[in-house]
Amino acid sequence: MNALLYLPCRARSVQRRCIATAAKDRAERHSSLLPETWIISSSRILPEHPATSIAQLLELPIETKYTVTQPTGLLIRTLSSLRSRLFNASLFDPQSIAGSISVGDFPRFAIASCNQALPGLLEIKKRSKNRTMAIYLGLPNTKLKNIDAMVLSRLDQMKLRSLGPARANLDNATSTLLPLSGLSSAPPIDMLKPRVAVCIGTGFEPMGFQLQSTDIDRLAEGLLRLPLSNITVVLNDQPYRGLRSMLESRLISKLCQRTVSDDGTENLPIDVKVVDCLQPNQPSLASILETSSHVVATADNIPVVSMAAAMNRPVYIAGMERTTGLLRDYYHILDTKNLVRRFYPLGSRYSYMLMPEISGKVDEFSAIRDHDPWAHYDARQDLKQTVAFIKSRFEEINK
Repeated sequence: MNALLYLPCRARSVQRRCIATAAKDRAERHSSLLPETWIISSSRILPEHPATSIAQLLELPIETKYTVTQPTGLLIRTLSSLRSRLFNASLFDPQSIAGSISVGDFPRFAIASCNQALPGLLEIKKRSKNRTMAIYLGLPNTKLKNIDAMVLSRLDQMKLRSLGPARANLDNATSTLLPLSGLSSAPPIDMLKPRVAVCIGTGFEPMGFQLQSTDIDRLAEGLLRLPLSNITVVLNDQPYRGLRSMLESRLISKLCQRTVSDDGTENLPIDVKVVDCLQPNQPSLASILETSSHVVATADNIPVVSMAAAMNRPVYIAGMERTTGLLRDYYHILDTKNLVRRFYPLGSRYSYMLMPEISGKVDEFSAIRDHDPWAHYDARQDLKQTVAFIKSRFEEINK
């Protein structure tokens, strides 16, 4: 009988000691981390707007860490390339960012927004013994459970849902309609004097689009039909091999030539400015979009679509009609929400067949139908909800 009375008392004592130990571990876990947020970046040129905006709302000191690719021999590069193709792994050396960090010098939060910076993010998480909260913007090129908090776009969610319902409902993920851009609404621009930014991405989106020479020809043809005096062509990402030469010969050179329209009117050459955002001493993409009245983006260039929509700029998608699969469904969602329109200028082939069906004012950049007014996209609200999720996720992990 005494033994039976003793067992519950002993169990309660053990339980109290376990609770006290857990509380002590939590206290040590927090005290040994720097009250900072690190932004893991793979580029010293391109700004990290989304990661920086999240870090600012976390209200901790911010520090940027850069990944560095170590020089390797031909054999190692070949094996690394083969490994990346077989196992979908990154080519970056994960030791290159955290090698000089001493024990205990790890932040409370670490944020990465591209797969090139992902190895550095995972290395910091590993070396901190999983104490640093790893935050990734987008769909990471690793096991999803390796990331503490993921910020996905609707397209990312659609990709996961195609793999099965279990992948679409994750405790460590939140989602927004468009990828986070870190930008907010910009002052309106005079539409009577159009200043057009034509933004070219990588030229390839695995979910349903590859920019081809015919798409570039149609883009040039459409731009020449618009009453434009200057255009800014922006290369905001590394284009696939051969795309840059196609842009120079099929787009830029055509825009710079004197042309004659169908009615015999001679058009003066358009003043074309080319900006390569990957090169130093170039205007930032955000500043170009802010000073543009219209944004034309290729269908693979979703980051620019997100940035322009956040700044409330009219966004027209070149090649939208050739998208397939999930990307086509995604653009249909954005179109129905009046955030994007198909780039089909007035005077394009077959537009004469569409004109009788348009009863309202014709959009010269998208003369395909009557359009509802442009919607206002509140990117700032998405950002606040994302930070609220990250904070709650941090408290849940550290209970």
